[in-house]
Amino acid sequence: MKRIFLTPEDLLRVRIGAPLGALGETMLASRIVQRKNVAGFSGWRNQVRASIPADFGVLADILPVDDGFLDLITPTRGARSMSAGIEALHLASRIELRNEVDNVIRHRAELGRTPMPNWIEELSGRDGAARQQVASAVESFHAVAFGGRWAHIQAYLEAAAERMARTMATEGVEQMFAGLHPHVRWRAPILEVRRHMACHNENPEGSGLIIIPSLFAWPEPLTLHSTVDKDLPLTLVVPVLRDIGDFAAVWGPRPTNEALTALLGRTRAGALQVIAEGCSTTELARRLGVSPATASEHASILREAGLVDSWRHRNAMRHEVTTLGSALLDGDLGSSARIA
Repeated sequence: MKRIFLTPEDLLRVRIGAPLGALGETMLASRIVQRKNVAGFSGWRNQVRASIPADFGVLADILPVDDGFLDLITPTRGARSMSAGIEALHLASRIELRNEVDNVIRHRAELGRTPMPNWIEELSGRDGAARQQVASAVESFHAVAFGGRWAHIQAYLEAAAERMARTMATEGVEQMFAGLHPHVRWRAPILEVRRHMACHNENPEGSGLIIIPSLFAWPEPLTLHSTVDKDLPLTLVVPVLRDIGDFAAVWGPRPTNEALTALLGRTRAGALQVIAEGCSTTELARRLGVSPATASEHASILREAGLVDSWRHRNAMRHEVTTLGSALLDGDLGSSARIA
């Protein structure tokens, strides 16, 4: 169990961060591939391991499954796309990379873990060869791990972050914490983070906390720190998956439900499918190839039917499916959805 002691100042500075991006999620995915007991990820893991890239050992070296892995996510924070992540890796401060390397070497020694390979010390070197080696390995593994589905996964994670932010804005930070169960538990003034082994406590001391949803932060949350700016908030990366239904939703579009198409019409059924991935009216219009006014009309009709919820976020109208809408898409109107 990890305990994060949050002062009133920290609670005022809790915020939901943008998802880790392609590079960060790919790095965490490499750790899942190395695990043996991966529950809901087993089918994905077997498929990926059958096509594992030749240079995957580079990632296995720096991202082992135990607690002491090299944090290259913090130095590349804010990079949404893979190209932006690779650029951020090449531009990362040599001092920050040196600090990250020193941290993981020291941490593994304290835990009695196998030492990191010697080549990781070259990550802070001037020639950038080690960084290029990591960048190439990440890109190769990303293509195998996500198989062209990254855009869908990214949209799902962004929608999850928006829902968390909306909960915090409308219902308060305690309710947002409650939504992270069973991974965390709020017992004021302590946020208890589920960890399989004892670890040190955290005291942000007024700097706050950034919470980020992740697909491959599994089976327990991760905490990340900046090694160059002590005033930056602590980052808590929490698993977004709770059950097999979540995994199915995040991993890709549902197969076409011809009965639903017959009921709603092809365009409106398509609109429900797009909204299931989380979108704005503008995004819905673009995906359907219709005008924003027409997309808004489709969303309005689906909302009146109880299949869609909508809310305004800044200057955009966002949409997501309801439990009933999800059940219709899955062709399952069992106990999870009741029509009055």
